[in-house]
Amino acid sequence: MRLQLRQILSCLAAGSSLLLGSAARAQVVDVAPRATVYLEPSKTSKLLVINPSAALQVTPTEWLDVHAGYEADIVSGATESLKGGRLSPVDIVSSATDFKDTRHQVSGGFGLKRDDTKLSATYTYGTESDYHSNAFSVQSGTTFLQKNTELTLAYGRGFDRVCTSGFSVNDSVSVRTALDSSKGCFTRAENRATRKVDLDNFQAGWTQTWTPLLATQLVLYGALQHGFLENPYRGVVIAPAGDEALENHPENRLRLAAALRGKYYLKPLKTALSAGVRLYRDTWDILGQTYELEAERYVLPDVRVLVHGRYYTQSGALFWSDDYTGGEPQDGPRGQYWTGDRELSPLSNYLLGGRMLFKRNGDPEHRIAGVMLSFETSVSFDLMRTHLREFTWGGVKPDDTLAMLLSIGVRANF
Repeated sequence: MRLQLRQILSCLAAGSSLLLGSAARAQVVDVAPRATVYLEPSKTSKLLVINPSAALQVTPTEWLDVHAGYEADIVSGATESLKGGRLSPVDIVSSATDFKDTRHQVSGGFGLKRDDTKLSATYTYGTESDYHSNAFSVQSGTTFLQKNTELTLAYGRGFDRVCTSGFSVNDSVSVRTALDSSKGCFTRAENRATRKVDLDNFQAGWTQTWTPLLATQLVLYGALQHGFLENPYRGVVIAPAGDEALENHPENRLRLAAALRGKYYLKPLKTALSAGVRLYRDTWDILGQTYELEAERYVLPDVRVLVHGRYYTQSGALFWSDDYTGGEPQDGPRGQYWTGDRELSPLSNYLLGGRMLFKRNGDPEHRIAGVMLSFETSVSFDLMRTHLREFTWGGVKPDDTLAMLLSIGVRANF
């Protein structure tokens, strides 16, 4: 099941050579490898994620393209498997355990284009030791009014499977135990089980060019999640005596978001300025707000530099509590559910970063290095700091709230 990047690209290259026939002028091959490193340099819960990826697109004719991709998440670090608040009698911080895992994901699909209308479809398969995913997506779009207006619609469906401990659905949620390891997952082991996660995603977009200097984009997003939505490894202390149980979340979640973004080219500074806002709401009562600013300009004929900043804030889920062993209103249970997920707690974060991109275009008569129609390479770095307003590990504030993201990519068009 673990397909290697080289095997995928070689197979696609072989297939593309069959697609490319006598119409040499229509032949275009686009290759884009990229590597991303994500690091949380915590003393107690360090996390490192290395993400190599590659995308390949072949356009044998003007109306058809075939695309494929591969990516992996190589994860290592330490995490606390038990969540308790300041009143918890359990030592939470010292319970952090080391872990390693690798996720592989392959995708493939096609796109059709006729005049100002396009349609594409993609299938994606992902696998890791405790999670399997199958998904398809379709997207359509059209431009009109002299290509100044673009409308897009997209739908995605996911059929995921997650490994959990072998509890029965008839067991009380207060006695269900967390997974201790991925050993035995997706086998007939009696102490393991497989649960369903069904995902539906909807998106609609409107992009408008108002003047040669001003463009805007409005995106509406909706998602339905159903099934096992907990972390199978995370237990929560739910009683003053230290009793613990697997996280217990609602089986259904509706998520809605709207994003508006504008870009304006400021002639005196020869700089493109962007601003965006995104509002989010879900049926777990989380309200999120994102604000972003961006500036980009050419510093050399082939080099442009981008800097950006982003701020995000959200409220906590309806059933969020830092300590389910205490009493209202500060601590205690919130109905029939409990969670140890910091992403469901009240929080805010800010991100600062930048990117440098080099791009050079050629033409069929003057190819770059004799083979490429265009070539680009980029490097980006982002720094993110998160403020957890209520979340603690047994009353101790987490120290893994700083994250760094480095990305290097190359893209070539043949």
